[in-house]
Amino acid sequence: MKKKKRKTAAEGYLFVMPATLIVLLVTVYPLVRGILVSFTNTNFLYPQKAKFVGLKNIIDIFKDKEFISALGFTIFFAVSSVVLIYLIGLALALLLNREFKGKGLFRAIMLLPWVIPNVVASNMWLWMLNDQTGMINLTLLKLGIIKEPILFLATPFMAKISTVIVNTWKSFPFMLLVLMAAMQNIPKELYESASMDGANAFQRFKNITLPMIKPVSITSTVLIMIWSFNNFETVFLLTKGGPASATSNISIYMYNSAFFRNQMGYASAIALVMLVFMIVLSSLYQYVLNRKED
Repeated sequence: MKKKKRKTAAEGYLFVMPATLIVLLVTVYPLVRGILVSFTNTNFLYPQKAKFVGLKNIIDIFKDKEFISALGFTIFFAVSSVVLIYLIGLALALLLNREFKGKGLFRAIMLLPWVIPNVVASNMWLWMLNDQTGMINLTLLKLGIIKEPILFLATPFMAKISTVIVNTWKSFPFMLLVLMAAMQNIPKELYESASMDGANAFQRFKNITLPMIKPVSITSTVLIMIWSFNNFETVFLLTKGGPASATSNISIYMYNSAFFRNQMGYASAIALVMLVFMIVLSSLYQYVLNRKED
């Protein structure tokens, strides 16, 4: 009997081994390799000349004004995106949680941005926001709303706002989907009981809907925050970090450090700092919300 159990266990390990090796190869190895490189002065062109420099890269990061500027925009981009994505997703989830004519078609249209690849979506918005041939400017000019084209991507302020809007448009369907699923799992008896007790629509939303979707809201908000912090392709394809580095986020700054300045060690140190920052942020967020629940 024992031999049979051992044989079964061995067969089980053999079945999961290929998947485990793939995970180790594509996640664990790059992570460990990146951490090791972050403590060296590895150059992209001459990696064999790399030397151990200890914490020098990490210390230099916090002295770098470009990094501080990139961090500031990253925080603005992530926080603004999270707030807008959650509010839009929540409003649409409440709407789609009701029955109305054309609900299926409306829901399908609302989910379209999520299924469009990031590269396609970013290039589409790049054309739409163009100050000369973009659909938005041409439409506003034709309607007489504006007298001259808006430089959506050519001025620092408008470029920042535009990148947030595009990221929000691309990501709100995810929030809509998870919140709508959470709302549909709320027992209808709770709403019926509250209505019988005289609770109005706002009171039912405040005391039933929000508490019941809170766990899903926390998880999805943290995910959107992490995705926005790590966003590269949307901002890069729209502005490439410009104008004048106004929209250069951490990912773009790290990319430029690695592939244009040939500072692989420094870029790896940036990645390490951001990894620690995101772990601390997520842990703190969970801790605060768990304390409120207690």
